[in-house]
Amino acid sequence: MIRIQDEIDPQIRMATPKGDFHLAMQLPGSEREREALLARLKVLMAWKQVLGFTWACELFEPDAVYCAGVFGREQHAALMRIERSPRPWRAGNFGAVEWLPSEAIDPALAALRPSGPVALTPAQVSECQRWFGPDGKFPAVHMDTGELRDV
Repeated sequence: MIRIQDEIDPQIRMATPKGDFHLAMQLPGSEREREALLARLKVLMAWKQVLGFTWACELFEPDAVYCAGVFGREQHAALMRIERSPRPWRAGNFGAVEWLPSEAIDPALAALRPSGPVALTPAQVSECQRWFGPDGKFPAVHMDTGELRDV
């Protein structure tokens, strides 16, 4: 998890045939911009043939950290409630893990993972490089090597 100011931005770990990638994203405030960014992420997942992924973020209602995992037909989600004080935060600021039913995962989140092969245009691949490549706004990090590489 990466803390930006007072928010924990979404952290995504994607399992691909070429190894796992980590991606940290700051979601835009505008719903339209957020949907556009998630559409780009969906294209990236299709391009990289993502087998499964986890999405960890902060929730405001309930006040908690949350993680969802989507792999094939399996979907799991859990949260830990946060007590915001005292600071700095320690283990005691977080409640026990609460497992959630798979229905608690937003269908739009689960739909990010490709269900099969997808034909992509050169423009879509180029856009993925611009957003998630080494010089992109949200570069994908190869977990085994720590490298920022062409996605």
